Amino acid sequence: MKGFSVSKLILLLLIAVSLDLRAYSLAPASFENLQSAILTLNFLESLPSNGPIVVGVIYTSDIPGSKSIATETANAMSAMRGPNSRILQPIVLSLNDLDRFQGRLDVIFLEPGVSMHPERVLVATGRLHAVSISADPVCMDSRCCVLLVRSGQQVEISLNTSLASAIGARFSMVFMVVVKRR
Repeated sequence: MKGFSVSKLILLLLIAVSLDLRAYSLAPASFENLQSAILTLNFLESLPSNGPIVVGVIYTSDIPGSKSIATETANAMSAMRGPNSRILQPIVLSLNDLDRFQGRLDVIFLEPGVSMHPERVLVATGRLHAVSISADPVCMDSRCCVLLVRSGQQVEISLNTSLASAIGARFSMVFMVVVKRR
């Protein structure tokens, strides 16, 4: 190919990734997606039965403005109630903070872009035995979330059964019958 060079290809790839990251920064989880994700917790039988439900709202610092989006998500989440009207206690954590987090997380909510680091998410979910949920379809493609929950004209829920099993997540039989398994 005339005029082709490895350096030009690398530059084009860097530009494409940069544009892709900026697109993520414009797409926080909608209220409907967040509400649907919280409602799925009603079917999570392995969730602790009392006290607040601790939710890590995870963002990646690779994306400009992602911390403020995660903070908005946490604020919206703190106004909601979980199963049996239990309080949701969101904690905003960067992916770097999650790598070192030693506390308790019952659920990990992945903001857009976090799924671009699946190995780090998988290590954290395994270590913390926390169910990872996202509205970002990349999370299912990268196989780093237990649940993909998206709302539109209808609610789409996909369950990664092997990941759920690996972290010890148990869901009710009713849920298992109606959910799309991957």
